[in-house]
Amino acid sequence: MISKKVREFFVSLMEAKSEDTEVLYDNETEQYSGVFNETVINNFIGKGIIELVASDNGITTIILNGREDFISGFTAGVSEAKLGRDQYYADYNANPFAFSAGFEHFHHYNKKKYKDSDYFCHGFTDESNNE
Repeated sequence: MISKKVREFFVSLMEAKSEDTEVLYDNETEQYSGVFNETVINNFIGKGIIELVASDNGITTIILNGREDFISGFTAGVSEAKLGRDQYYADYNANPFAFSAGFEHFHHYNKKKYKDSDYFCHGFTDESNNE
């Protein structure tokens, strides 16, 4: 099981857009910027999952190493959770951690009484265009 702080950190990356989100994503540089939990950041920098680009006035800029693989694993976790399967399938994914984060996020989000029809997150279907 992934801790709430860690899950929230990675979900914030998967929800990031170039505007109108707490964490911003720059398509050109593939950098994420926002206010992050410093302990979580330092832990994943130490593990080589993310790289610190800059930290200034409380805003931290990072790069998610292997971003495409992470997104793929996260999306697969969401998909398997939607199908009612269990986390056993994480063992067969190229990125089991990302799979588990996506899987747990789907279950956490699914418990919410109010679901935003404009919600954007990798692995979730956009209700407005079914993408």
